[in-house]
This record gives sequence, structure tokens and C-alpha cells, in this order.
Amino acid sequence: MDNILRKLTEIKNELANPFPYNDTDKIQEDFQTHFLNLSDEEDSLTGDFNTYCMNIAGTLSYVLAGSTNKISKSQIEFLQKSFFDLFTQYKFFEDKIGNYKDFYDEYKKFEETRKLLLLVVK
Repeated sequence: MDNILRKLTEIKNELANPFPYNDTDKIQEDFQTHFLNLSDEEDSLTGDFNTYCMNIAGTLSYVLAGSTNKISKSQIEFLQKSFFDLFTQYKFFEDKIGNYKDFYDEYKKFEETRKLLLLVVK
């Protein structure tokens, strides 16, 4: 457990990068046809990715503060799934994510953090 907490402490600073707005815009341009087929409610890539990242960052804050008992059940349930499992409407570009370096780098960091957090909060 100490190794996991140490790794999470190291990762925390890596999560402070600017949001990959340029890449989310580029993804929406490159897959315009797919996005046009989504409902207004489903078509919020930037907001959905931000929600995904902020849930992980918020959970990390609780864990590093030693307040895991304050993490809500819904927050833990949200952690159970990757971005593409939570927001299945974006699966159409999952296999192309590597083409968007900043988005992909952020996704990888938050996914690693999410998986480590699950080891702590389960």
C-alpha cells in the first residue's frame, strides 16, 4: 500500500498539465461525421473528458489527504470504468487516440492514476 501511495504522490504533479483543448478540437474536426450523429446531450467531448479527469483528480486528493472514508460511493463507481467505457459514444475514435499526442498522454496518466486509486479505495 505504501508503494501505491508513493506512486500516487509522484503522479499528482504529472496531472497538472494544461487541458488538451487543441486535441479535443482536432478530434471533433477529424471525426465530424461521427459527432454530428450524436445527440446534443452526447456531444460534449471536452466536458466529458474534463469530468473524467476531475473525478480522478478529486479522488486522488482525498486519498493523499488520508480521507478515503469521504469518497462517495458514486465517485468510486465512476472510477470503475475507463473514459471510453463511461462515455461509450466516443468509442469510434478509441483506436485512433494515439494520433492525438496531448490527449493521449493525459488519458494514459489519468488511466494509470485511476487504476492505482482502485487498489486503494476497494
